[in-house]
Amino acid sequence: MKILKTLFKNQKESLDKKKIKIAFCDVYPGFDLKNNLFLNFLSRHYEIEISDKPDFLFYSCFGNEFRKYQNCVKIFFTGEDIIPNFNECDYALGFNYLNYGERYLQYNWGYQRIKKAKVDKNMAKRKFCNFLYFNENSGSGAVIRQEFFKKLSQYKFVDAPGRVCHNIDLDVEPRDGDWYQGKLDFIKDYKFTIAFENSFGDGYTTEKLFQPFMAQSVPIYWGNPLIGKEVNSKAFVNCNDFDNDFDKVIQKIIELDNDDKKYLKMLKANKIKRNSFFRKQHKNLKKFLINIIEKGNKPFEKNPHHIQERCW
Repeated sequence: MKILKTLFKNQKESLDKKKIKIAFCDVYPGFDLKNNLFLNFLSRHYEIEISDKPDFLFYSCFGNEFRKYQNCVKIFFTGEDIIPNFNECDYALGFNYLNYGERYLQYNWGYQRIKKAKVDKNMAKRKFCNFLYFNENSGSGAVIRQEFFKKLSQYKFVDAPGRVCHNIDLDVEPRDGDWYQGKLDFIKDYKFTIAFENSFGDGYTTEKLFQPFMAQSVPIYWGNPLIGKEVNSKAFVNCNDFDNDFDKVIQKIIELDNDDKKYLKMLKANKIKRNSFFRKQHKNLKKFLINIIEKGNKPFEKNPHHIQERCW
């Protein structure tokens, strides 16, 4: 009887779902049009139709096809260091700290919940540091991290099996296959991981910081100058804390490398601050999307004279 009631309830909920028409465009290579964050969430609450004439268009920063769509609500999302243009979109999700009422949600695409793991003294005896990058010149950070790599290498050898600053041959290629897990498996054997972003922007923090945390390797982080608002500064080496003076950063690394007690204390420290928006961003995303859908196909008035050409 209980099974029948459950089946009836599920059938009724399915029949009661509101039907919405959506579309995706200008997304990054590899974006799954049939299995993604937006589609998976919305399908739990609505009956979805993928349409060439959508009520709701989700688009990113890899093209200008979104401009072809008319009479629909446009929702911009990005994993890049880009500030949304609200003369082009109706709603947006991004990294930046912006106050734009119900039309904007700060959302970090790289964040993964970091489980507390056991730390033992042998972790202070692992290999020194790794540098795993495949992007040589896209963004200021791509150049700066190579400079840092060379400076740190004057103290101790830094393992670099990637395409950039390649100095060891290892069977690791995170950009092929399951690159995310491949990278975690690699960096877990190191005390430190060089974690430099491609660019330096308020709020812009990617998986480069969170992956070392997940692998229990201390990140050496360059990037988001406001990261201290969200992440405990005692849990990683933050170049911002040293005014991005790499000589001072390296002195801190040397200190930790030669003092197991201090190193293990940093490794054990709680990572994400209690009041960080990271902790509630998934819940906020649900509210954000439902609010958009329930308002219906009602685009905001925009000023076309403030639209600029984009070249991603």
